[in-house]
Amino acid sequence: MAVGRAVVGSHTGGIPEVVIGGKTGLLVPPGDAQALAGAMATLLRNPVRRRKMGHAGQERAIREFSLQGALVELQELYEELLQAKRVSS
Repeated sequence: MAVGRAVVGSHTGGIPEVVIGGKTGLLVPPGDAQALAGAMATLLRNPVRRRKMGHAGQERAIREFSLQGALVELQELYEELLQAKRVSS
């Protein structure tokens, strides 16, 4: 996802927390080789959809899972806390 590619993953463990099915990639049932092949074929046949998913995945990876994204979230938290302190003072 971080390099802008649509991904195919299994709907197990923490993968669905990272991959948003239908938006940043495709999720298939674990152990289902036919579903995996079908999902891969779907992306291969649909370059526009593949590019959109890749772009959405890259944005999500940067926003949610990068150092830059974590710093932005931390800054927003500090700003909220400072604002709350100003209001209560």
